[in-house]
Amino acid sequence: MSWGNLTERQVAARWKLSLKTLWRWRLDKEGPIWNKLFHHVRYHETDIFEFERQSAQHWMSSSRLR
Repeated sequence: MSWGNLTERQVAARWKLSLKTLWRWRLDKEGPIWNKLFHHVRYHETDIFEFERQSAQHWMSSSRLR
């Protein structure tokens, strides 16, 4: 994967999610930061990495509570 912006399809494939899930997250103001560029949704890789880091921290802290 190249550094820079990722398409919806690239993010969906990376996380094994449907495009509909990403669309729903955007509507619900959840998930990673996204931008619209000429009618196309793009995600910056640094925002994807940060979202993954935060998600991992959340799961690690919630698993310790059990």
